[in-house]
Amino acid sequence: MKALQVVNPRSFDRVQIPVPHLPPESTDRILVRTLWISMCGSDIPFFTGKKRFRSYPLAPGAPIHECVGEVVESASELFRPGDRVLSIPDGDQGLAEFFLAQTAKTIKLKADIEDSGAACIIQPLSTVMNAMDRMGDVRGKSFAVIGLGSIGLFFCWLAAKKGAGAVIGIDPCSFRCRFAESLGATGTICRNSIEMVHDSRMAPDKWSAPDICVEAVGHQMDTINDCLELVRKRGAVIAFGVPDHPVYAMEYEILFRKNAVLMATVTPEWVDYLSKAQDMFLENSSELSKFVTHRLPIREAEKAFGMYERHENGIIKAVLNAMEW
Repeated sequence: MKALQVVNPRSFDRVQIPVPHLPPESTDRILVRTLWISMCGSDIPFFTGKKRFRSYPLAPGAPIHECVGEVVESASELFRPGDRVLSIPDGDQGLAEFFLAQTAKTIKLKADIEDSGAACIIQPLSTVMNAMDRMGDVRGKSFAVIGLGSIGLFFCWLAAKKGAGAVIGIDPCSFRCRFAESLGATGTICRNSIEMVHDSRMAPDKWSAPDICVEAVGHQMDTINDCLELVRKRGAVIAFGVPDHPVYAMEYEILFRKNAVLMATVTPEWVDYLSKAQDMFLENSSELSKFVTHRLPIREAEKAFGMYERHENGIIKAVLNAMEW
């Protein structure tokens, strides 16, 4: 089968590898033909070489985990050949014609979902829904969302939908700020978070510290401390952005003196939350489909990753057609 392999940072090769086989005596695996995939911000450091503990080349098909496909073989009674599914591939190896997946990380797509490409966003949406549920009742609470990639934008949209008070998005990309406002953010600030920290110190009367500050950037060690600085006393900082380093230098005294809560949220109960996110997607498909700003053939994956890394051409979410090699 055909697959793409990151052989060096920012460089893909097209390779031929064997079609994976269902493990003997397996009862919880399926073989899926890939139809559409989308990129997550957490995939980009694998593409750019910023994962310091990774060596190259990566495994063929890595590092994609947001996939829609069709079941080809099944060792489970839950799925049959021909079922259209949203699934997280084993090893995040979705850049291939076929992949294996666990049934615990797979849901059957409902017939009402016509756009299989846009359906890829159900996976990241599910993770944000899990985080929002862990916050409890957010009605009337003020939010600051640091980082307006697709994850930060989901937070803005869901916070507004759940009745939050002010929802402020913070990001240096003006097109992302405009997109957040179209989703219900009450305001945006086109700045980096460290610039916001400096502004809040120079003019504290002009910064209304939020009840909840969401770190939706990740991949560096500074923004979480900016959130601790910007959140109000007895507020909560939600650590969502994926870390690339095992140890963070945290400004513990700020957390301590503010009596703040620091909550990490990752990896929901997949089937439950993928199912909830599918229902949310169906109920709000006209709004959520707008997240998909670019569609390209899978053979142009390197171009798509590059646009995502550099925030070019107004990209929010790109989906790749895995039938166009």
